[in-house]
Amino acid sequence: MNQKGEIKQPLLGILGTVVVFFIAFGIITWFKPETFIPWAGELAMCLIPFSIIIGMVWQANYPAPAAKLEQPLKGLYLLLFNMVVGSLVAAWSIKTVGGFATPPTPPLIFFTIMTVIMTFWCVVVWGCWPAAGIKGNHPAFVGFGTLIVSYAVALILFKTLFNFDFMKGAPFYAAVMPPSGAFNAFSSLAFFLTALAVILAWVELDFWPLSLIPPKAPAFGKQPIWGIVVSIVVILVALLIQWIFVDNMGMDVFVYSLKVPICIIFGEFIMLLLMQTSPVQTVKQPGKGIILIILNIILAVVMYYLYLWFSFLIAGPLPSGGATGYVQELWIATALLGFTFPVIASYTGFFNFWPLTEPKPPKA
Repeated sequence: MNQKGEIKQPLLGILGTVVVFFIAFGIITWFKPETFIPWAGELAMCLIPFSIIIGMVWQANYPAPAAKLEQPLKGLYLLLFNMVVGSLVAAWSIKTVGGFATPPTPPLIFFTIMTVIMTFWCVVVWGCWPAAGIKGNHPAFVGFGTLIVSYAVALILFKTLFNFDFMKGAPFYAAVMPPSGAFNAFSSLAFFLTALAVILAWVELDFWPLSLIPPKAPAFGKQPIWGIVVSIVVILVALLIQWIFVDNMGMDVFVYSLKVPICIIFGEFIMLLLMQTSPVQTVKQPGKGIILIILNIILAVVMYYLYLWFSFLIAGPLPSGGATGYVQELWIATALLGFTFPVIASYTGFFNFWPLTEPKPPKA
């Protein structure tokens, strides 16, 4: 991002973080836990996949006339467009996966999280392939094509890998008939969240050391070879990390999902989107990536306790652990990724840190 304003990184990222927290916390205070976790969290997360397309694929310059608009009109236009598409996606998800059950069921929420993960995977690892691999493609084709592929892959993986048989006693089960895939749904979700954390950490490393290969062997850096190799490495590293914490250390899989991958992902969003890798933007790899990963871990711990404190402040003491339905863990996870991340994505991608930065002049 190129800003014209006087404020530079890292001050820009610090002030931007304050703005994001002010907006996110202000919205969260509107909801009680019984509506915040299922309804508000589900609907907010439905906005994320398309916000990834707008910000990362279209660079906030499509659809027209986004490239010619000044802030804050540009941000408002993109936000409205995102909300329209997100609402359509939410309606489709509630009908096809949720079976119109109210409030949104755990299987529906798990699927929605998978759509976010798969959109990141398709954009960051696969470079929007195969849509972007077609010559003369239009931005709309690449963007919407990637979104459709992401949802299709998420639905296939959801039906084949997620098993909800342990929820057969729940009132919604007969109406929704969630899949009986290969693995426990909590374990599958934990794995894919870990995989996303690995992907974003590798972005901070600029995909080092694999990034050293394409200059010498250009074919290696092209799709689909690059996507296949990177995906294999991500899967192996994610399996190893989850094995260490869950299988070896005996950590509860849902508590692990919150305290390890979700909190680290949130730290990665702060460093990549708000801080724009500052203060190590000029450090060479792998030093840059290693420092950022250490900062991710520090932020993960800080953010967990910040949102834990905020949950007490807003919702009071919430029951914790599997015996009580992980209410506290779900509240924190929803506040982190379900609400604060969409605000981060919108503020940095759609509004370009406005009003901390001057409006970007329209293109000729």
